[in-house]
Amino acid sequence: MTTQFLWRPRPPSLLSPEKEEEIAKNLKKYSKKYEAEDQDVSLLLSEQDREKRRMVQEEWDTWVKKWKQLDEEEKMARQTLRDGEASDEEEEYEAKEIEVEEVLEVLEEIVMYDEEP
Repeated sequence: MTTQFLWRPRPPSLLSPEKEEEIAKNLKKYSKKYEAEDQDVSLLLSEQDREKRRMVQEEWDTWVKKWKQLDEEEKMARQTLRDGEASDEEEEYEAKEIEVEEVLEVLEEIVMYDEEP
């Protein structure tokens, strides 16, 4: 079994050696500058996320409020359908179990019985 390692060389730098050295010297200054920019962008994005979540929450609250209002409006109609009983609450329901037996068919058959073996 043979193994092969492929190596791709890096392209030559577009910066002069002096410029590369200057960048290496001032790397901390550059990193602080870009970290501050990254933090600003991160704060902006998190602010947008919070705003989006707040809007979604408001939309949900509006939807729930609308459906609660519709439920209250229909409560009287439901009570009328139940002959005036307000049984919207689950505790107020009364379960009744009724068994119904129904005879579907009666079949009489005369069977002859012989005692002879």
